[in-house]
Amino acid sequence: MKKLFFALVGVAMVASSAVAQNFEKNIFGVRAGLNVANMSMQGLSANSRAGFHVAGVYQRLLMDSQPLYFETGLQISQKGFKSEILGEKMSANPLYLEIPVMVNYKFNIKDVVTLYPSVGFYYALGVAGKSKYDFGGMTEKLDLYGKDGGLKRSDFGMRFSATAEWKQFVFSLGYEFGFINVSNESISMSVDEEEFAIAPLKMKTGNFFLSVGYNF
Repeated sequence: MKKLFFALVGVAMVASSAVAQNFEKNIFGVRAGLNVANMSMQGLSANSRAGFHVAGVYQRLLMDSQPLYFETGLQISQKGFKSEILGEKMSANPLYLEIPVMVNYKFNIKDVVTLYPSVGFYYALGVAGKSKYDFGGMTEKLDLYGKDGGLKRSDFGMRFSATAEWKQFVFSLGYEFGFINVSNESISMSVDEEEFAIAPLKMKTGNFFLSVGYNF
């Protein structure tokens, strides 16, 4: 009986080891795709703006017995918005350097397709971009992160996505939204032709994205 017990334990350990070996410990990949970005603005409405993203991705297995992964990387992402108020048009196309910190859990479907949700956070640093204003027949362009650009460089928020892997090809869709106010502007009012700031303008980023990629 003892021999049978130890034999079963040994078989279970070998089987567990074999299963664990099926999970790749380190996964490297590249991603690229479409952004449909917007900004929520206090008291103002804005329309979405199309942009792009390209990224390098790294995933690290966290548990030998389960396909739970830590996911991070480095991404260049173009976001922004468009708005029109009383005939005055405004748009912005900030370019961010972004680092996600996420976890995902992989579900293998008959050894053909792997599906996995990812959830976590991101930090983004604004590195470039222009704002454009059209008013009274005049057009003005400003550096978004210059003296009069109106945006703060840092953004931080939550990110989640759903991904399908077929062989080494990857298809993802997801959404990310910022927690912090990225605006340097204020809401103002005019009194006797003088402008007075009455409150800070609150702006938070949002971005729906579609990606295709490849794992090496």
